[in-house]
Amino acid sequence: MSNALNDVIVVSLDVRIWSGRKKLRPEDLTASGRLPPKELVSLGSKKIFDPKALKLFVDVKRRAEARCADVGVRFARAFAIPKVAAKSVIAELNRLAERFRELREAFLATYDEELARWKAQHPGYERLIEAEFLPKATVSSKFAFGYDVFAINAVDGDGELATLMEQGGAGNLTLGLAGALYDEIASESRNFVRQSLAGRHAVTQKFLRPVRAIRAKLAGLAFLDPAIAPLVESIDEVLAATPKKGKIDGASLAALRGVVMLLTDPARMREHGNLVLQGECNGLLGAPDAAMSGASDHASVPDPEARQVDGPNPVIKPIPVQRPSAFW
Repeated sequence: MSNALNDVIVVSLDVRIWSGRKKLRPEDLTASGRLPPKELVSLGSKKIFDPKALKLFVDVKRRAEARCADVGVRFARAFAIPKVAAKSVIAELNRLAERFRELREAFLATYDEELARWKAQHPGYERLIEAEFLPKATVSSKFAFGYDVFAINAVDGDGELATLMEQGGAGNLTLGLAGALYDEIASESRNFVRQSLAGRHAVTQKFLRPVRAIRAKLAGLAFLDPAIAPLVESIDEVLAATPKKGKIDGASLAALRGVVMLLTDPARMREHGNLVLQGECNGLLGAPDAAMSGASDHASVPDPEARQVDGPNPVIKPIPVQRPSAFW
């Protein structure tokens, strides 16, 4: 456990965005004698500020989450990422933190004007909006972009505690992270099949981008499970045999579809890697094994329930890294 986890850090994002909403009350529905428009109320809440003015903040948050997910695997409410990717990930988070700060300053600079415009767009409902009016200073405190970085360390120096942890299943964290990685790869691959690959007889070069992204994520976290490295090699084998220019069809597309279908199933991914390790499978191209089954245009894509990551309660210790000096 300790060897693999020495190569992992945990990034915990803390990005808070004002929703611009308040709970809808009965008196709000009768204030004007008519039902408020859907642009103003929905699902038991009222929009006291234009949602479009907050969308850029949501985009920054999603980009931060996507950057961590690109190279890492979800761990509790954070992301476990390989240490080798830490500098680039943290540098990107710092850039996004600065972008968030700039958006916040611009938002607050026009807050009063945007609020007046929102009220003007909904004549007759000004009181509904003003009833929950928040001063600019209060709204400012509801925006924050920050993160923490942690190292995962085994418990040393206490034999009794270590024994108790082993009895409770401690030591399985690496297995849990590997299982979560397989599940995330399978989910991404199923989405790729549904949205971009199913039913096509030819594809363009851009269809290789998701495959390469998945391959890079697996390669970066290969230390979590010995079966991952041969799986990456099999993906490389298919990519190497794929045309570098023009459309991809025929045998090349069949091989591409075969490897993607393999990646939709966590159990088959692990099994394929283990078979290669044991010398019972030489790869995907021309292989008669189960890895190439399901390569049909109309193959069904399983969608199992997302598994929960079981594991120990490791000691998580902060490590110093470059990060924003404070929340904004």
